Amino acid sequence: MLFLLKARKILSRWYLAVPMCIFLSLLVITNFLVYFNGKPFLSEPISTAETLWIALLALLSPCSVLFFLSSYGQDSSTKVYIVVSSAASLFSIFFLFLTLIEISRWASIEAVVLPLIFYWTILMPAIGVCFLSNATMYRENDNSEEEP
Repeated sequence: MLFLLKARKILSRWYLAVPMCIFLSLLVITNFLVYFNGKPFLSEPISTAETLWIALLALLSPCSVLFFLSSYGQDSSTKVYIVVSSAASLFSIFFLFLTLIEISRWASIEAVVLPLIFYWTILMPAIGVCFLSNATMYRENDNSEEEP
């Protein structure tokens, strides 16, 4: 939310970052629902809160593409962030489709555990590195502008 307040002054396409903030907020709320569900995580049958959590997690990649598009043109490395997020988005949409079909058919997640693990351990950290790199770059740009 703080990012949006500052981005409105700097970025002309700040509104593209709004879905990311919404999905992160919903993901936090859903985490509490899953935690207080009273059963082991991703055990059978999959609860509605867990299905919503998986869907929100898969939609974070497309939201990150929009987030990086909001700052497109600010620096040269934004193109790399968009490419990485877009590649992860393609996988996440395929993964989301596959997961929701399997869950609705069998109420089980065993058939899609491997893509889920790949998404969690490879793709999401790659997007996280892009966010960290982007944040440090803006921090470096802020410091260089303050020096005379």
